[in-house]
Amino acid sequence: MRIDLHIHTCYSYDSNLTLDQLSRAVLRKGLDGIAILDHDEIEGALRLREIAPFEVIVGEEIGSAHGGIGALFIERRIPPHLGAEETIARIRDQGGLVFIPHPFSRAVPGRIDEHKLYKIMSQIDIIEGYNARAPRPTDDQRARDLALLHRLPVAAGSDAHFFWEVGRAYTEMASFK
Repeated sequence: MRIDLHIHTCYSYDSNLTLDQLSRAVLRKGLDGIAILDHDEIEGALRLREIAPFEVIVGEEIGSAHGGIGALFIERRIPPHLGAEETIARIRDQGGLVFIPHPFSRAVPGRIDEHKLYKIMSQIDIIEGYNARAPRPTDDQRARDLALLHRLPVAAGSDAHFFWEVGRAYTEMASFK
């Protein structure tokens, strides 16, 4: 399966990508599915999952007190501004996966505090090792190196906020059902 694991919709404060536009883009790009990681919100992901002809992973990019922490496979919104450990506990309470988006991307706002990242490494499930919006390849390489060091899976995502960005990066995987 080809899954873009990092997309934002108009339910996120920084995107105007409608669910209809997103659906058309996913189909046009030939993706098998997506993960919606709206900032501090899951409503768009829940709505799209009900109508999409492709797989939709409900997720959230949570603005914790220590920066961005992603959640995959959740059903309830996790509030922002909690500490990293509390945010992770709430993801785990839902059976979700802890996903760290763009951990070293200097040009991307909201990344996790690097010192906190190292403290929570044992609680992380997936690291985004390629973010299509990250302008510095060395930042993504650092993320891949960190994942390798800790034997964690590496994911890729477009971090799409606009129609044309959808599918610029994706992760290939076996079916997750």
